[in-house]
Amino acid sequence: MRQAKQTLKELMAGLAVWGILVLVILMIVSRHRLAVACGLLVGLAAAAWLLWHMYHHLDIALDMDATHAGRHIQASAMKRFLVMAVVLALAMTQYRYIHPVGTVLGMFGMKISAFMQPKIHRLMASHKGSSVKS
Repeated sequence: MRQAKQTLKELMAGLAVWGILVLVILMIVSRHRLAVACGLLVGLAAAAWLLWHMYHHLDIALDMDATHAGRHIQASAMKRFLVMAVVLALAMTQYRYIHPVGTVLGMFGMKISAFMQPKIHRLMASHKGSSVKS
């Protein structure tokens, strides 16, 4: 499970990089900067929670037999889907404060961080290796 914890850290780092990049771009192109920034923060927080939820429930499912593990994973995925729907519905109804564009881009960071994870893994491994040699 140590490897899964390391992967979670790398995914969270990718999510942070994505969040900073999108925040800078949105601050340049948006007219409603505060609402978009709040939406982005809500989306990033939801994405971080979703990543942690996947990690946590994968750990639980690994201790179960195959039948119960499959059901547990499906139930956990449905919970995550419902959380995403509620967060997006909140953004759509409170768009003056939490802009849906920022929220969607924040939650999309979960996917982007998965694509960035191998590069972040290599960066963290090379940084770890260079600090050990010193």
